[in-house]
Amino acid sequence: MKKILFLITICASFMMYSCTEDSFLDEDPKDEIFADNLYVDYDGFQNGLNGLYQLVRRDRGSESNTTRGALWQVGTDNCFSNNYNTKLNAFNNYDDLDADNGFVEDDFNWLYKIINAANTIINRAEDSSVDWMGANDEYDELNKNKVVAQARLIRAWSYRHLKYGWGAVPLSLEEITGSNYSNAWTRTPVDSINIQMEKDLLFAKNNLDIIEETGEVNSAVASTMLSELYLEEERYEEAADEAISVIDNGQYSLMTERFGSNASEEGCVFSDLFKNPTPELGNKEVLWVLNNAYSDITGSYGLYMKNSWNCHYDKDKVLKKVNDLDTLFYFNGGKGSERLAITPDAFDWYEPDDDRFSEYCIKKYYIYPTDGTLETFDTIQYTSDEYDDLDDLEDNHLWPWPRKWEYVDNYVFANNSSAASYDDQMFMRLGETYLLAAEALMKQGLTDEAAIYLNALRERSNASEISGSDVDMDFILDERSRELVSEEYRRHTLVRTGTFYERTLKYNPLVTEDEITEDNALLPIPQGIIDANTDNVMEQNPGY
Repeated sequence: MKKILFLITICASFMMYSCTEDSFLDEDPKDEIFADNLYVDYDGFQNGLNGLYQLVRRDRGSESNTTRGALWQVGTDNCFSNNYNTKLNAFNNYDDLDADNGFVEDDFNWLYKIINAANTIINRAEDSSVDWMGANDEYDELNKNKVVAQARLIRAWSYRHLKYGWGAVPLSLEEITGSNYSNAWTRTPVDSINIQMEKDLLFAKNNLDIIEETGEVNSAVASTMLSELYLEEERYEEAADEAISVIDNGQYSLMTERFGSNASEEGCVFSDLFKNPTPELGNKEVLWVLNNAYSDITGSYGLYMKNSWNCHYDKDKVLKKVNDLDTLFYFNGGKGSERLAITPDAFDWYEPDDDRFSEYCIKKYYIYPTDGTLETFDTIQYTSDEYDDLDDLEDNHLWPWPRKWEYVDNYVFANNSSAASYDDQMFMRLGETYLLAAEALMKQGLTDEAAIYLNALRERSNASEISGSDVDMDFILDERSRELVSEEYRRHTLVRTGTFYERTLKYNPLVTEDEITEDNALLPIPQGIIDANTDNVMEQNPGY
């Protein structure tokens, strides 16, 4: 059984591939050669890509009643677990983090599922018998390259998680089947992983358009990822060039004026971004959308961003006494479980008038209708980020939370008590590209130019203007939090910039000097992986 935990076989890799037929689950001999039947033409590869995107969508699906992506957010300078379980507790106290942590192991295995599914697409695309269904050879090649480019970008996206999460990890570029399974893997140095990531991202950049179908990756995503990669490698001019090429291409722009269906309601442009997450809703800032659908649609997937970040406010002694909890959830952004929370210092990084800290973007109070008309409301409780001792930071049902992931069900009222949401969500946006451009310029000593990109973000949120003398690494990391808290994989950013230990210890009040070491910047290699690799020693990361 343990072998299944590592670089899984083809059958498991394709379990999530989308299909419109319920009979897909019926026993049929053809399932044994499912990939052979699927990857014969362009349509089959498109279905394979749908399955690959479905696996990526699990980033925001449920794991330990939070998201899988939470692994790279919690236990950092700007995020702690308010309502933890056994798996999450280790990130409030790193002394408890070990190689048997189920959260760590599940994510490690999930990423190799994605990699194997991507490898299958990439490898099988080279079969000369594939019908790419183009009008001529040129269009055949175009179809093939677009398919492969998407798979290669997603493979690079997976290795980004792995290298920042665990450091050196096995590099697999071939489809793993039952006939070529290995239990003698070696850990590939990060430098070599970066070389492969660059190849994959350049291929994606050169073979995808700047805008593709909503939900698909594109060359703007590839360039943004390349910018981050080049920053890690201290190739600062190239990092700036990649980011600025996306910013200046004319197809994307920061949203600076109210937009979308809620533009006439109270709010701000920053809150509009998350209420209108797709280009079809007027959002010109989103680079990559996670497409989703209502819960009864085949292929939909319950996302847990709301459940992770919204507080468990229905447990508050006042709020739990309302007449109807579904109504409470409906008018306050949906039910949450407060698995993740913004650290007190991260709240302090905002200026008072910064829209990103306003009531439209941070939950500051709860309302409830005064009568059955649902037209007038009372404010019945307030949030607070004040606390007297560390115990107040656990199960704090009135802790403020980011409103980016609010979701209510307008069709089935009882569903407002559900942990999952079925909305489209931004997965990557231009705001992060601006921050990468600023960092790359700052690293070249061009702080005045860096300030221009930072001020573009700050101006649209009514934060004060800064000058080049204000720009250093700490300022950029603070600004990344102000702009991207709950969106970015914060651990990745801190590991890349070499600031994980220093900033987590300084700004996360639940992590004390006795509970964290510099080794905790990397996660432990899961013990199940080490044990399964019977023909070669899989070294554990230091400190575990």
